[in-house]
Amino acid sequence: MREILQGQIDRARTDARRDQLQSELILPPFPEAIRYLWTAYWDVRLRCGGNGFGTSPISWGDIDAYVRLTGSHFAPWEVQIITALDDAWLDSARSASVVEGGNN
Repeated sequence: MREILQGQIDRARTDARRDQLQSELILPPFPEAIRYLWTAYWDVRLRCGGNGFGTSPISWGDIDAYVRLTGSHFAPWEVQIITALDDAWLDSARSASVVEGGNN
């Protein structure tokens, strides 16, 4: 998404539009209290394969394997955060694919 916004900034015709797009790139500080969930999410996400039609969502089996193999313990709300992060990532990836002319 960041790359798309940067491309739009580079092509913006007015200063007002450029300023609006640049404001979307400004992010709040990362919440350190959940960094472990962000790290766990990416540990699992980067090991997920595709299904021939694009990226597959993280499965319950993927999370279960991560927990067993790393000795991690997640409360139900932590698993919900991991799956919500994955849903958001998949939505973003699909949107970027549409913007770039893909068919996912």
